[in-house]
Amino acid sequence: MTTTRRRSTGSPTGVARKELIVRSAAKVFAEKGFSSATVRDIADEAEMLSGSLYYYFDSKEAMAEEVLVAYLDAMIGGYHAAVEQAGSPAEALEQLMATALRGLVDNREQVTILQNDWHYVRPMQGIVERQHQIESLWLETIQQGIDAGALRGDFDARMLYRTIMGAVQAVIRWFDPRGKVTIDQVIALQTAVLLDGIRTPSA
Repeated sequence: MTTTRRRSTGSPTGVARKELIVRSAAKVFAEKGFSSATVRDIADEAEMLSGSLYYYFDSKEAMAEEVLVAYLDAMIGGYHAAVEQAGSPAEALEQLMATALRGLVDNREQVTILQNDWHYVRPMQGIVERQHQIESLWLETIQQGIDAGALRGDFDARMLYRTIMGAVQAVIRWFDPRGKVTIDQVIALQTAVLLDGIRTPSA
């Protein structure tokens, strides 16, 4: 399944209106769910006429893809930076976790859409491509750690990846950014529990 995204006019007004639609779509999809949300709901949130949205997007699916692709592109950039700045595969994995957790907290609407409406958004070509990039980067980093002897070799790299990502993604269900626990504390805890459990004794 693929969607077609229309280009804005390129004018400052056109770009601003498109960005408003994207922000409104993210909010509506996160609150109502993709299947229940309508173009009218998004238009109401953006305080625009429903017909105006079709000047920028062909469909509700195209809006969802635009919302998620922007988030995933930002995460991919952050992941690459984390790996490039790390001094070792084990350190890179630690930084990948920190980047993932901060990205989750800063993009709750996008993460909520991905988690709650994965069945609908998973086939979108833009999502497929970027999920593959993310998975490949994580798997490569984990495998490098295993090959270097820094991470335990008795676990499959893909199993480790899925276990870590499952724990990271679950944080959105309970973490309150206004609460007493900070995201730095969450990162420290998850790093200790997960990474210390898969590091080799000498690492």
